[in-house]
Amino acid sequence: MIRIKNEENILRVLDTLPKERTTQAVKDITEDLYENVKKLARPHFRQRSTLETNIRHKVKSNAGIVWIDNDGMLVNWRGRRLNYVEFVLYGTRPHIIKPRHKKALRFVKLGDFVFAKRVRHPGYRGDNFLQKAINETLNNLERIVR
Repeated sequence: MIRIKNEENILRVLDTLPKERTTQAVKDITEDLYENVKKLARPHFRQRSTLETNIRHKVKSNAGIVWIDNDGMLVNWRGRRLNYVEFVLYGTRPHIIKPRHKKALRFVKLGDFVFAKRVRHPGYRGDNFLQKAINETLNNLERIVR
């Protein structure tokens, strides 16, 4: 879960609005955040991937939420089931990848299938596209509320 640093300021802005406008503002803010998350996540998937289809949002009266669902995204990691979006957000250290249920790994390299008993993954720095999306929505907050 990512917390918003200026939460009090946002709530103060929403409190100044008439009651009927607050519901619409929450909906608009949630929609803007949802679109920003989808846009900033795009470099991390191809076509209709599991990540793309699991970016979801919901608005109920004066509350909105944007999340990434677990459907098809859980992987085993150190004895736990973890949503792999955490690796995309926060990165990984270099590590060895081995097949769990087969004799070899299969992947595409330069247009051909390659088979390997293990692969040295170089690690990944991470891209916290969720925080970037929140920051982008916060920058648009006044425009959205108007």
